[in-house]
Amino acid sequence: MIKGQDPLELLRKAEIDPSVYGNMDEAIDGRELFRLVEQIQLALDDAYIGFLAERCRLALEMERTLSYLHCETFGESLRVSIRFTQALSADIGPQLVEDRASVKHVCVYHTIDGVDRDIFVWLRFVWIFHLFSWLIGRPLRLRGVCVRGARPVQPNGFDRFALFGCPIQFESPIDALCYDRNDLSARLVHKTLAEYQEHNAANPDWFAAPSGGLTWRAQTERILMDFQRSEIWSPPIGSVAERLRSQPRRLRRDLAREGESFQQIRTRLRGELAAAYLLATDLPITTVGYRVGFSEPGSFTRNFIEWAGMTPSEYRGRYKPDNARVAAATMLLSERTAP
Repeated sequence: MIKGQDPLELLRKAEIDPSVYGNMDEAIDGRELFRLVEQIQLALDDAYIGFLAERCRLALEMERTLSYLHCETFGESLRVSIRFTQALSADIGPQLVEDRASVKHVCVYHTIDGVDRDIFVWLRFVWIFHLFSWLIGRPLRLRGVCVRGARPVQPNGFDRFALFGCPIQFESPIDALCYDRNDLSARLVHKTLAEYQEHNAANPDWFAAPSGGLTWRAQTERILMDFQRSEIWSPPIGSVAERLRSQPRRLRRDLAREGESFQQIRTRLRGELAAAYLLATDLPITTVGYRVGFSEPGSFTRNFIEWAGMTPSEYRGRYKPDNARVAAATMLLSERTAP
């Protein structure tokens, strides 16, 4: 029994064979998972399916939904949703940690004893990712996901984090989704309650990425980060296109359709890594420049100003006292320099 509910009955209501309950050799698909979570929410009248001491009634969750459906952009809807959530309970504490290139959506969940906190965090991240991707009519361009839990290992080899299509930092000090700053200005294309209800009635597949695959930007970033780990800082677009089994002209065109350019992505990734070194280490600025491939200090300074709008020393002086930024920089450095 779960909080007075019969698990087998919940499975039946979700149109799932009850024989899967407690059977490690059985599995459910992404649509069935969505229906199961929905049934648990209805049975408990709790958007957080019983993982927190103080429940969030579905009527209140609907008010939150209405609050961000009326927004114009993803950034506005995200901030409205966070402000609403912050007022709900001491058990949850979302916040935004922003820098020039990305925005970390940090989620704090104080779950009750005896539950699997890691699966709850994953479920919440899946919900956030799918919902906001649907709102803007395309997949969010996640730059990373941070989770406090260890990498999950399942007997069938299923990777529950693969749908995010971005680097995952396990055993992180925070739970967070890292968005691309450019996505904040993306306009909502779905803005009515009727559309929202129709979307849910279609039983979205929570195991599938909203786009059915990685964006060209995400694929390009992955290849460029691999080159950076090999200390190749300015690979030509032809080398990247070859690894993607594409052609330079086609890759430029595909990136342009997503509002990106190869040069912008390459410059941004290099600048982000330099900024991470400045905040997460005490290395001399000249050494940081060498670490990201600049042989001349003056060249590093000029390029960093172009990227960050200030000199490396100004950047370090301004943001080094910010503990949240330092934590984010430390995680980024760990992700980008891992073999």
